[in-house]
Amino acid sequence: MATFKQLEALITVVDQGTFESAAARLRVAQSAISRQIQELESWLGFELFDRSARTARLTPNAGDIVDQARQILLQRETVNSCLISNDVLNRTLRLGITELSALTWLPHLVKAVATHYPKVHIEPEIDLSVRLYEMLIAGQLDLIVVPDAFHSNGLIKVALDTVNNGWFCAPGLLDHTRTLSLKDVSQQTLLAQGNQSGSGLLMGQWLAEHHAVPVNYIPCSSLVALVGLAVAGLGVTYLPYVVAEPSLASGQLVQARVEPTLPVTAYVALGRADTCSPFHRHILDLMLLHCNLQKPYERSSPARSHQGAFDGQR
Repeated sequence: MATFKQLEALITVVDQGTFESAAARLRVAQSAISRQIQELESWLGFELFDRSARTARLTPNAGDIVDQARQILLQRETVNSCLISNDVLNRTLRLGITELSALTWLPHLVKAVATHYPKVHIEPEIDLSVRLYEMLIAGQLDLIVVPDAFHSNGLIKVALDTVNNGWFCAPGLLDHTRTLSLKDVSQQTLLAQGNQSGSGLLMGQWLAEHHAVPVNYIPCSSLVALVGLAVAGLGVTYLPYVVAEPSLASGQLVQARVEPTLPVTAYVALGRADTCSPFHRHILDLMLLHCNLQKPYERSSPARSHQGAFDGQR
């Protein structure tokens, strides 16, 4: 009979891509992973992986087994969530967030999770949205918080917050005393996140729809670095107000009034439906309660009041 350890080994190899990475993920020797897979294959009567490939490539017969293994492990998670007290639940939460969440509300979420689940360990992954989305789909993350720029087939999506954006540059680069057009802005070098960023994708689509093609473009993955480039006078950039505000207050940046105004960016939490347990759904509720992308983290900043993400759906 197959064991939970064997099924966990199977799913982890599939998600991580190699036996070596799976062993590192589960903190066991690679030989232990290989043995568990071999024992599972022996019980099933056929091979699950093509050993001739460098990566862990599934055999044609293995797809249904992987799907069933995920369902069994999700059912176990559900049972554990019902029977095990929050105070003693010992597990890891693999959470993917972008830079903006790390700069604003992440400490509030960490504190809330620690209050409800004292023994849960959070492993944050801070990266660009496209990379986080790929890791979620691959099973390498449990939940992610990203701009709403991705299709959600097979995913649970919870709307969290919206972010207001504006145009900013160093004093003297643009005439900030009058209302400018997108054509005026396009005559300057655009400092912006690229197509690996969810907000970069959304803003790029919006600019294309308005036929705004900058004469020059400098991509940068970091919001903080974009502020530095703009302060240095290297171009004009669009930023969330929460990121630009300190440099506005110090006079290092000015806001340009541009018509049409930039759209808001909606942020969502995403999780895979086939692995989202009651524990993960409660974490989504906590995200909805504490997510505030409009202001930097302050120790005394109160959480906003929301209904649960899954109220009426349990």
